[in-house]
Amino acid sequence: MSRGPLALCLAAVWLLWGSVYLAIRLVVREVDPFQAMAQRYVVAGLILVAVAVLRGGWAALRVSRAEALGLVVTGVLLVSLGNGFQALAQVGGLPSGVAALIVATVPAWAVVLRLATGDRPPAATLCGVAVGFAGLVALVGLGQGAGGEVPLLAAACCLAGSLSFTVGSFLQGRMTMPTDIVTVAAYQQLVAACSSTVLAVAAGERVSVDYSGSGWFAMAWLVLACSVSAFLAFAWLLAHVPLSLTATHAYVNPVVAVLLGWLVLAEPLGAGVLVGGGAVVAAVVLIIASEQSARRRRAAPIPLGIDENLSK
Repeated sequence: MSRGPLALCLAAVWLLWGSVYLAIRLVVREVDPFQAMAQRYVVAGLILVAVAVLRGGWAALRVSRAEALGLVVTGVLLVSLGNGFQALAQVGGLPSGVAALIVATVPAWAVVLRLATGDRPPAATLCGVAVGFAGLVALVGLGQGAGGEVPLLAAACCLAGSLSFTVGSFLQGRMTMPTDIVTVAAYQQLVAACSSTVLAVAAGERVSVDYSGSGWFAMAWLVLACSVSAFLAFAWLLAHVPLSLTATHAYVNPVVAVLLGWLVLAEPLGAGVLVGGGAVVAAVVLIIASEQSARRRRAAPIPLGIDENLSK
């Protein structure tokens, strides 16, 4: 494999998805959050529909009833509520870097959900969960001690979005979905556009596209860079490189988000961000490494006469 496409796709996933929090912060400064997300999703969804058709013809858009149900459920939970609550949290004063670190706890919540359904993750994974939750407490608690830079209500709202994303991810692996990842993303974005519009109406948001120059740039960045380009790069990585390499975005993205928030918006790098955020990123690294190791053990031949209880 040529190193050029690999480096380009990794950089896109690391940097572009790391910048999504800053872009959302800039957009919701000017337009109400659910409406802004609906605008983002409808444009991105239509672009991904075009990509799916170009790749596989109109047949790529055909879905069964079971697949349609899966797309609706995951589109609402993963995309609409997952990102919508995060946008709402930033309207409430949550710094973009802190939002990224709270969202980074998704792998820990996913392990908790697996435990609740009878799974038995490895001990190292559970250790990572404990470290992640300790980091989350430090992130919010030390932020309060530094002058209230982490509003509790906004942090809770962002955490609700993370939980919605976690449940959506869990269900996506258990519901019938189309095999083409681009088709899945296209429909999920369009479902999220509809769902976010309903939320905007329910919240009494005013219809507006009254963006400044920087607001239009941030919205275009969200659509073209974060929702389309980064996703297509992610899809390419899934098809061409080991999952362990693709998964590195989970702990690179929050670091990029914190640095961009600090550089562009002068968001403070207080004790909460440095200590709590560092613990959250370390937890994500530990959880991903432990899960990858467990997968390799499951794939290895089991010696005769040895009964191993391997985690799922």
